[in-house]
Amino acid sequence: MDTQQRLLAGRYELISLVAGGGMGRVWRGRDTLLDRPVAVKVLRDDVAADATFLARFRAEAQHAALLTHPHIAAVFDYGEVRAGSHGVPLAYLVLELVEGESLAAVLGRTPVLGVPRTLEVVRQTADGLAAAHAAGVVHRDVKPANLLVRTDGVVKITDFGIARSTSSAPVTATGQVLGTAHYLSPEQAMGQPSTPASDVYALGVVAYECLTGRRPFDGENPVQIAVMHTRDEPAPLPAHVPAEVRALVERAMAKDPAARFSDGAALRDAVDRVIAGAPTERVAGPMPTAVLPAAPAPTASLPGERAPAGRRRWLLPALAVLAVAVIGITVLVAALAGGSAAPGGPGSTTPASSTTPAGIAVAADQYVGRQVADVQAALVGTGLQVQLVPVESADVPAGQVTAVDPTGTLAPGATVRVSYAVPPVVVPTPAPAGNGNGNGNGNGNGNGNGKGHGHGHGDD
Repeated sequence: MDTQQRLLAGRYELISLVAGGGMGRVWRGRDTLLDRPVAVKVLRDDVAADATFLARFRAEAQHAALLTHPHIAAVFDYGEVRAGSHGVPLAYLVLELVEGESLAAVLGRTPVLGVPRTLEVVRQTADGLAAAHAAGVVHRDVKPANLLVRTDGVVKITDFGIARSTSSAPVTATGQVLGTAHYLSPEQAMGQPSTPASDVYALGVVAYECLTGRRPFDGENPVQIAVMHTRDEPAPLPAHVPAEVRALVERAMAKDPAARFSDGAALRDAVDRVIAGAPTERVAGPMPTAVLPAAPAPTASLPGERAPAGRRRWLLPALAVLAVAVIGITVLVAALAGGSAAPGGPGSTTPASSTTPAGIAVAADQYVGRQVADVQAALVGTGLQVQLVPVESADVPAGQVTAVDPTGTLAPGATVRVSYAVPPVVVPTPAPAGNGNGNGNGNGNGNGNGKGHGHGHGDD
């Protein structure tokens, strides 16, 4: 877009640049017809030439236009005008101008918000998501950069650029991973369909970050972070976080979507209960980080149940007899397996030794060509350690495993190196001397403004 073109579509005056990045620019503007301030998001010319990106931009306008809610940035207008001789449409989206800044900017200055303010941010965001979910729209990219905080503390959700509507045809292919890695739900990381519970997970991650000052998972690249969402558990919340708030965040971040709050409305109502002092239901069953024992404890009973007096009297003798029987059977099996000769006696060729764990078979054709998250989960599940090795490749889809090493029969706990494809780094061509036109930075898709704080959407 020609930066000298200050009047868009004969109506919207572009006053100052708020944010800019990979897909487009966001301007502080004025609707000259209604004489009101607006935010104008303009798609970059080279991006608008791509039919997929243009369709996604249109979808953002359509999805956001469905929603009218105090905690969602309103859409006022959308249009496409022909620009230049190339015939590429200049696509623009006119939004409510939010006087404030993104939550990402707030966290940049104050990494830990504290419990009351965190609950307020989560409550308002969940309320906005409730309206989106009720309209059949899943945001799919809830993160601090997409939450605008007005100067009076009101939170507004923005950037429905990769949202999915249950009533329209998908813009993206099945299995395509969309979203920001640090806030990606496990099902999104595995290329599965997003649901309202996916937005709940992302908002749970935002709550975790507000309470701790850090993201729950971090890694060397987006693929590694996505794998961690599917497999790992975050570090516990600080000890000062109340138990009911801890339970709220744990449930929102449950790996299983069915164990989370079902949608924004359910999460909002849960926050209201916490604020009112009512207990929050924890995830049914053991927590994801719990390690189940190999056998139940001898004295265990159902919750709230005490063993009858008669049962307690015979319980210990019975267990003692059972223990003796188990030891006897173990000795008998060991004797039969080792033959009748005593260790070191006639006919004995090797000393008695403890049972050696069976090896784990690893074959390259089992894993090459699969997604790295699936392969890592499968190998870890067999008892092996995994070292991820990113390999730049333009010929293999990103995230696809290209090699595993070593192969064959491995000892439990051995480390397997899993090589997977990542897109090659594109080195930009140096601009000609004297060209001082920059192109923004980050992935600016926001519409916040105030006190010099633009709303930039980074790939956070």
